[in-house]
Amino acid sequence: MPLLGDAFLCLWNDFDEARAEEYERWHSFEHVPERVAAPGFLSGRRYGAYDRRESRYMTLYDLDSLAALETPQYAELQAEPTPWSARMRPGFRNFLRIPCRTLASEGTGCAGRAGVLALRLSDDTEASDAAILGLLRGALSAQAISAFHLGRADHIPAYGVFRSPEASAEGRHYVVAILEATTEAAAAAALAGLRHRLDALDPEIDVLRDESTEFLLSVTRSEVVPRWERHHLRQEQPAS
Repeated sequence: MPLLGDAFLCLWNDFDEARAEEYERWHSFEHVPERVAAPGFLSGRRYGAYDRRESRYMTLYDLDSLAALETPQYAELQAEPTPWSARMRPGFRNFLRIPCRTLASEGTGCAGRAGVLALRLSDDTEASDAAILGLLRGALSAQAISAFHLGRADHIPAYGVFRSPEASAEGRHYVVAILEATTEAAAAAALAGLRHRLDALDPEIDVLRDESTEFLLSVTRSEVVPRWERHHLRQEQPAS
């Protein structure tokens, strides 16, 4: 289904495989609900690809606007993690975080698979944001995908939690495209078709992510805000 806000936040990471079961519990029952309860967050979706060891996890947050990432409440979540969150942070690997202004989000439902492209483009390339949007709308019209979400970032901001530096380059920007489909084969085919068309337009595109992933869980703001109180999580979680 279409995202509701004017922005979205997309994150990719791997995690210590020896603690994978705890990661699944923490991310589902604490981390995503905690974030979605913050001002300006509308929903969160978890994705995973257990058949690979790199770029295994992806998280998508629907934001009212990019201002949601600048609130005091969100800053507190980063600076003052719960005991459980603090214990999980050292297990993260291969972290990438791209906040985007939403260019378009169209389609129906929330499908079980997604093809994901994260690109760095020249501002004057023929593979422009408008060209990508046209290709996505064509795939949606042909029923090759059930929905898509397209966002743009002029830079990737620094993220202090994992000491990720700012990334930017003059004359270039970032695009994230998420293609939803009901099966792995359909998602992979739609993603390959988009890559083929884009490579024909601009073979110099920098590809940060090109992968298919599985939908795991969705959490909406209406579900978590009425019952979420951070002090309940100040108690240390039992060690696994």
